Amino acid sequence: MALWTSPRKSEAGTVGFSLEEYAKLRPTLWHFTHKANLPLIRRNPTLLCAARFLHGNLLDEPRRGRSVRDGVPVLRDQDLLHEGSICFQSGSSMIDVVRDLNARVFFWSGWPDRPVRSGRHAFARYCASDIIFRVPFQDVAEQSPHFSRCNSGAIRKQGGKAVPRGPATFAEAEESRFDPTAVVEVTFLGCVLLPKTTDVGESLKGPWKPLR
Repeated sequence: MALWTSPRKSEAGTVGFSLEEYAKLRPTLWHFTHKANLPLIRRNPTLLCAARFLHGNLLDEPRRGRSVRDGVPVLRDQDLLHEGSICFQSGSSMIDVVRDLNARVFFWSGWPDRPVRSGRHAFARYCASDIIFRVPFQDVAEQSPHFSRCNSGAIRKQGGKAVPRGPATFAEAEESRFDPTAVVEVTFLGCVLLPKTTDVGESLKGPWKPLR
């Protein structure tokens, strides 16, 4: 997808948004990872999806209990995935949802001083174990981002109703059916090369140091 494209029009109005529009509204991405992973990421400044480290049934079922740890990296568990809380889209299944999550690298949408509320809540849960990467969106925009309006890894019923998950959970900017101000997550398939402008810190308020 071209970098700074304009949203298309339909009879119903604007479809999607441009990456430039998103970058102006939410210029910063936030990623949390276990502190034990930092030395590896410093040596190779690339974030890899969980599927690169998983095999067999772990690709098909949510990771429960303790985080999976085979040396390095440490992978987050998926204890907030509940099949009974999902309304599966387009014939998808739990296996499809888990495999899609495992194939992506996740960032919280946000601003230079904070991520969106869901990101702040997530860090409160993992602040004792995690460090933070803060990345200018424009410096990774050419790596084909996908956008989501939900916290895709935390699936609970809302108002007693199952929440939709499936092929429409993640969309390219041009194809999204929501406003850029609704973006909660920004994801990348496979891996993300972290730019030289990436900062690392131990709290949402820093202090910040260059990753490289």
